[in-house]
Amino acid sequence: MTKVLLLLMSVIVAVSLLGLGADFRSYDAQRNFAVAVVADDQEFIDLTPIQPYAYINTDGKIYFDFSRFNPNYPGGGKGVSPNTTYAFDQVFKVSNDLWENDSGYNGICVQVSASGNVARVLDLYSPDDVYGHTDPSNAADSVSMFIEGGNYSWVGFVINTNGYTAGNTIDGQITVVANAGNCPE
Repeated sequence: MTKVLLLLMSVIVAVSLLGLGADFRSYDAQRNFAVAVVADDQEFIDLTPIQPYAYINTDGKIYFDFSRFNPNYPGGGKGVSPNTTYAFDQVFKVSNDLWENDSGYNGICVQVSASGNVARVLDLYSPDDVYGHTDPSNAADSVSMFIEGGNYSWVGFVINTNGYTAGNTIDGQITVVANAGNCPE
């Protein structure tokens, strides 16, 4: 009888242990995670002003300002002339400071484009544009550059105010998009 009672107790304990192991409900672990939000000129893909027309504002964003409100020109010029074309080399640069990834490539395709009213007067160029918009004579509304890790490409502006009179203000956006790998053909 003791053997039967001992066997019965062993079976109950074994079933209990199996039942506990089969009913897993949760797991709790804490891990650290950090993301630093930094100014445009301190990112992994950073936008750095080169010419004084471009600057990093107090909000950390890059601005392009050819007006009297540019903080780099207190008491200086007020803008650009009507019916004139300006070419500005190396207004800003785009750097690729990303870490190489597991896919084996560390290059990125960066497209810079103008939109809004500014697209009517602004064309872009870069000596590294993969579609041939490499100087002021063939600037376009967007440029695309393939940038290897640790390198950069600069972007120049052509501002054409033909048809505009003094007193006009032209605003818009410049958009920068980066994707892993080569630029599309």
